[in-house]
Amino acid sequence: MAITVEQMMSQLNQFGESLNDLQPDIEQLMGAIVTDMQMNAPVDTGALRSSIRGEATSNSMTLYMNDYGMFQNYGVGPVSPLNKVEFGISPRPSSEPFYMFKKRILGLRAQSWFSLEQIKEDFGTELGAEIIARTF
Repeated sequence: MAITVEQMMSQLNQFGESLNDLQPDIEQLMGAIVTDMQMNAPVDTGALRSSIRGEATSNSMTLYMNDYGMFQNYGVGPVSPLNKVEFGISPRPSSEPFYMFKKRILGLRAQSWFSLEQIKEDFGTELGAEIIARTF
């Protein structure tokens, strides 16, 4: 089936308009990610769990938590590295790509409870599926 240039331009315009505001979809995805992180966060006082939150715009998502959540997830080495910190994490370790004490015999063992790479993969997959659903 052949389409005219005008029909193709109309379909492209509709596609562009459908991508104009993805914020509701991003907020929904972010809510699921935040809930998952809260369920998996290590709990002592509950302060870390309750500090996990997100912020969505029409084309992005940012996750926040108490800074020590990063130390718990990646661990802190005595003077040698434990776990490599993933790109995009803030605060960045001064001893990149690892969090390390300057002088200390013991470190802090990593309690891996989230993966930025997995979050990015899930986010891309779900958002891609929503964009395709809007298109076809």
